[in-house]
Amino acid sequence: MRTLIKTCLKLPPCLVCLMLFCQIFYAQQDKIKLPDFQSFPIDTALVKLADAINQMDGGNDAQIKKELWNTLHRARAMNKPKLLGKVFKELANWHYLSISSENKDSIYFYDNKALQEFLKTEDKELISRAYRTVGFDLDFMQRYAEAEVQFFKGLKIAQTINNQKTINAIHASLSNLYGNTKDYTSALNYSKMVVSAYEKEENTHPLIRALLGQSDIYLKTGAPEEALKAVNKALALIPKLPESYQKSETLNVKAWRARAYRDLERYDEALSDFEFSWNGMREKYGDEMANGWKGGIGSIYYLQGKYVEAIPYLEDYVAHFKEKKVYSSEELKDHYIWLAKSYKALNQPDLAFTYLSEGKDIAINALSQENKALKSELRVKYETEQKDETISSQSDLITQQQKNQLLSYLAGSLLIIILGGLLYAFNKNKKKNLQLEELNNNLENSNSQLAKRHKENELLLKEIHHRVKNNLEIVSSLLALQSSQIDDPSVQAAMLSSQNRVHSMGIIHQKLYQSDHLTSIEMRDYFMNLGENIRNSFNAEGKINIDCDMPDLVLDVDTAISVGLITNELMTNAFKYAFEGKQEGTIKVNLTQQGLNNDKLVLRISDDGIGKISTAPIKGTGFGTMLIDLLTKQLNGTISYQIENGTKVSMVFGKPTIP
Repeated sequence: MRTLIKTCLKLPPCLVCLMLFCQIFYAQQDKIKLPDFQSFPIDTALVKLADAINQMDGGNDAQIKKELWNTLHRARAMNKPKLLGKVFKELANWHYLSISSENKDSIYFYDNKALQEFLKTEDKELISRAYRTVGFDLDFMQRYAEAEVQFFKGLKIAQTINNQKTINAIHASLSNLYGNTKDYTSALNYSKMVVSAYEKEENTHPLIRALLGQSDIYLKTGAPEEALKAVNKALALIPKLPESYQKSETLNVKAWRARAYRDLERYDEALSDFEFSWNGMREKYGDEMANGWKGGIGSIYYLQGKYVEAIPYLEDYVAHFKEKKVYSSEELKDHYIWLAKSYKALNQPDLAFTYLSEGKDIAINALSQENKALKSELRVKYETEQKDETISSQSDLITQQQKNQLLSYLAGSLLIIILGGLLYAFNKNKKKNLQLEELNNNLENSNSQLAKRHKENELLLKEIHHRVKNNLEIVSSLLALQSSQIDDPSVQAAMLSSQNRVHSMGIIHQKLYQSDHLTSIEMRDYFMNLGENIRNSFNAEGKINIDCDMPDLVLDVDTAISVGLITNELMTNAFKYAFEGKQEGTIKVNLTQQGLNNDKLVLRISDDGIGKISTAPIKGTGFGTMLIDLLTKQLNGTISYQIENGTKVSMVFGKPTIP
């Protein structure tokens, strides 16, 4: 069963799921009770364990794993590398197929242990297949450069023993690998080799999958007409399959045809095929398992501008595959982007930003892996070794001919060798230069894509700050409207204080969306705007001056909100109480750094008013004082008051780190 899954990983998630579900379904038809494996010879036990692993249903996984460990102890006692390698291979298969594991690292660990044991033997067929399996694991983990190394090692051994079956399998794996890393020219070349080989063998089922893989490459290279031809060729082969596989394979191939129709903008035909496949899956496996087939339907609704209809299909799709082990990062990323754009079109920027960020994270991770594997050193080395072997054999032939030729041909032969060497060196350097140029172009494209995504994220974040600021302004306006309907002066004063608090936070969000810096606030300009707003609310223009003598200093958003609220409360108190009986006055505000390493900040707010009289009764509700104390503790700071020629308040707190 694991071999079946390997051939499918180039396919989109929904199609891979179908093949997995079909294999599990047919395996469960002849599910049997577990035998006493230890009573069999170890070779027989391994065969029966392999069958049991392929038929696991979740209920007997732990028992099968226990039997595998017992068999591993038997193999170690016999000290036979081939047997030990086969046990490690089945342990890897158990982790691959068990719903209680599906751990990529464990799969790779045991497959690699199997390879190391097989290398101790002379069985080249086993070794070549083991290299391919380890390469598949690394490809599955998106460690593309390392996967390519293993594939070529296995291919070289398979070619020396002329094992065409393994050669075809590795060619298929290389086609998948290069498709994952966007080296589509190489991917298509290997795909054509695989299709040709299976056509000669008349091997129908692998040929269908190879044609679907070829269709995928054509779609990724912008050739949907060629993709449609490959899919229709696969569809015509289905009647040659056993009858029990025909229905499930039809669901699979029609979903592929829908992708080709989608790229050809034949949306009605695409929707018909996608819905046919989804309904077939629902009928066979139920709604939950069929969620992986909803993405295609959602994509068509999105492309038709039917955003409300598209969203539930796309949401079910990404939720279904978000934590699954088998998925195409490119396909999943596209569905996140479609979902984000649908929410954006419906004026829901918060959800649009969430899905856009998740989609971009998937794309950035895939891009970093692709850059590592664009041009592997081993592929260059492998091709160079083949050329060197050809040149070496030609040189030997020329040397042998020189012994039988007349002395007059010696000079000409030497000249040919020299020219051949110069031409080879020229072509080799030219090829390396072209590869470096291509790599630079790919890196520039990657950087351009990342810059574009960064700008999109900045735009969404600014829009969020703008909306928050507008919402706070609405709250402030509602408070003002409510205050105008109240006659009680104390309640009006409380409502005014609340308005000022809301406005102090609104100024911060206004500064954020107007600034190029989305994570920090320049405090001097903020204090001036805050002071002017409070002065206007008390109609004190021309009476009370606000002095903000301080250097430019920036704070992160969270710290700025707390400092802003404290400043708002202290300045509001000054306007309320400090200048009773006085016609004019000054309020000074500044924020400065102090300490040996400038690791402390000091907020000072003072006025030249009447000061606080110790015997005077407490004015107001006391809520502002409570708020100041709470925010000071939140900043891990200390606050002090000095009554001398007015009131002076100082607060000392740690300087935050600006991201």
